[in-house]
Amino acid sequence: MSEKQILVNQKHKDNVFRILYRDDKKRQMELYNAVSGKNYTDSEDLQVVTLKHAIYMGMKNDLAFIVFDELHLYEHQSTVNPNMPLRFLHYISKEYEGLVESRKLYGSTPVKLQAPYFTVFYNGTKKYPERIILKLSDLYKLSEEEHPLCSNRNDAVPFEDKGAAAEAGSMAAVPAKINDEEKSEPSLRDGMDLRFHENAADSEEVSRILEMESPFLELKVLVVNINSGNNTKFLEQCPTLREYMKYVERVRKYLPDMELEAAVKRAVDECIREGILEDFFRKNKAEVIAMSIFEYDEKEVIDYIREEERAIGREEEAQKYGRLILRLTEEGKSSLVVKIATDDALRERLYEEYQL
Repeated sequence: MSEKQILVNQKHKDNVFRILYRDDKKRQMELYNAVSGKNYTDSEDLQVVTLKHAIYMGMKNDLAFIVFDELHLYEHQSTVNPNMPLRFLHYISKEYEGLVESRKLYGSTPVKLQAPYFTVFYNGTKKYPERIILKLSDLYKLSEEEHPLCSNRNDAVPFEDKGAAAEAGSMAAVPAKINDEEKSEPSLRDGMDLRFHENAADSEEVSRILEMESPFLELKVLVVNINSGNNTKFLEQCPTLREYMKYVERVRKYLPDMELEAAVKRAVDECIREGILEDFFRKNKAEVIAMSIFEYDEKEVIDYIREEERAIGREEEAQKYGRLILRLTEEGKSSLVVKIATDDALRERLYEEYQL
């Protein structure tokens, strides 16, 4: 396994998920094996390197692995986010920018890239499919009614089937299923004279190529629901992720009757006593408690923003509000992010200060 190489993105602004995986090769390998369906065990031979490329607008993706010729990007989400394909597009562009020398882009030799795979682990409280594929093309403005070239667009694809993927316990069978379906679709690359491309001189032939090959830019994200009762076979192969969810569920259980900090501390102490990620919680107790409190406070702000957007009903105001939060976060003023959610005067003053 000495030729094996894993590169891991470490923190920009940590959350508990990143803390759990950032410095532990065995946990990283366990997660990769569960997702990919592989069974690598010699994690001590893995070279871990911090990638500093994938920072976009103050955000950094949770984990990025390079294993052989594969590039796996993982995200943890507690909210439903249909924009993940676009976020991953920014992340992967930054990753490739750092991995490939720019001068090679202008040469006659093809640049060989690590094949990318994008996975989101969802543990939010809203009902969500067990597995679902989100596509970048679902976000395109042009609809079928507006433009004929968009007739090949599909909605997000849920995987409700408990078949081979569930039986295998890993996510490996899901991409295989997608690839098989895609192979059955007609394409200009399959069984067609390439001169069709080369001699497509008139606009009708060119437009037909565009229609048949659309969309020209696609990115797919596999979202895996890791809440209790979902993807049980997969979670059996990833004990760390399964036990992390036990911690999350305990925090949620105590929140209705306790203050946030007390609920988090109780959940951490119980996990230590019961051997749930015991070593991790003992080593990182203070940091986990601080990050858990921040994550829940941040979620409350996000919920407020959405409620505010609905009340205001104006996209321009919502965008301005989002830009302000982004600026404050980038400058390390997270305390102001919480305050502007309820202080209208402060929010207006900061709009003027940042010329938004």
